[in-house]
Amino acid sequence: TYPVSLTEIQSKYAMLVNADNMLEKDFEPDPLVKVTGVKRATSAAVYLEETAAKALTEMFNAAAAVTEYVYVNENGKEKTATYDEETGMVLYLKSSYGTQSTTYANYLARNNNVDDGYVAKPGSSEHQTGICADILNGDYAGRPTMTQDFKWTPEAQWMKENCDTFGFILRFLEEKEDVTGIKFEPWHFRYVGKEIASYIMANGMTLEEFTEEAQEAVADFESRGGDV
Repeated sequence: TYPVSLTEIQSKYAMLVNADNMLEKDFEPDPLVKVTGVKRATSAAVYLEETAAKALTEMFNAAAAVTEYVYVNENGKEKTATYDEETGMVLYLKSSYGTQSTTYANYLARNNNVDDGYVAKPGSSEHQTGICADILNGDYAGRPTMTQDFKWTPEAQWMKENCDTFGFILRFLEEKEDVTGIKFEPWHFRYVGKEIASYIMANGMTLEEFTEEAQEAVADFESRGGDV
């Protein structure tokens, strides 16, 4: 009776990766593909798992069709963002698949060796899965660091509102830092598939909460004689 199918619950795209559910050091997504045809905030090549890469491209293309979008600014006022009809809303891929050991070490070096919860430890980062991405707008893509006030941009709000249509969730919610153990990241989107994404975003859940709830539903199903 659970609203998400067993097939999706058991999918590799539903994997939970965090400090309590670590990836193997040599884990690598398969198939891993180079992401092309989207704007990038870096000159380096970026890679994602193939299905996630296709979904991300679809989301970027949908954004490019947006020429007007109503959003809420930092003062709580509704404003309308307008975009050139030729380009529409432009999103930038900041980072995708990568080994977290280097990322974590570099961050500590820049941050006086202080772990303040913004970068996951090696093995606990979703970036190693190849099914998540940091996505920004043109302004923030050119900045050396990402900041939480990105949430006030029309691009961030459009992505939060529409990401589930393409199988993505906003992974680290502002009001759920105690659940995820990670600071709010309005730019970090994780691919889980459309069915799970729609359920999670409609219910304001984290992937941690969904995983616990889904596992309880499966356990209940089995306890009543269900065969997974």
